[in-house]
Amino acid sequence: MSKEKVVLSFIAVVLGILVTGVAFYLYQATKTIPASKIKTIKILSPSPTPKPSIFLTIKDPEDEKVVGKKVVTVSGTTRKDATIVVLSPVDEDVVKPAGTGDFSTTINIDNGQNNIEITAISPNGEETRVTRTVTFSTEEF
Repeated sequence: MSKEKVVLSFIAVVLGILVTGVAFYLYQATKTIPASKIKTIKILSPSPTPKPSIFLTIKDPEDEKVVGKKVVTVSGTTRKDATIVVLSPVDEDVVKPAGTGDFSTTINIDNGQNNIEITAISPNGEETRVTRTVTFSTEEF
């Protein structure tokens, strides 16, 4: 008799779980959510990063250039109202561009590899920086 009670109890539990599952499924399937409770989500696309209003184009020297003189000409183009600061390991210079935005200056460099940093600064304080690597060598290639 005790085996019958255990089997009957097991069948009753399984049947109860099955009926409860069907009832819960039907409840969820017929449930409606009021429109005031529904929240909409907007997916925003990222906006592009604005370009700085100041630009700087370096014509000379080319990056990774090898030169045989310790004086290098730095030239390029920027806005006509910008200020150009040119720094090398041994020299620095401040240049105002011409009315067309063109500028040119000479700067001294050291033996071996030199990083020349050219910075254009607009009147509102925006900066654009370009670095050129120039190597001084007297060896022939």
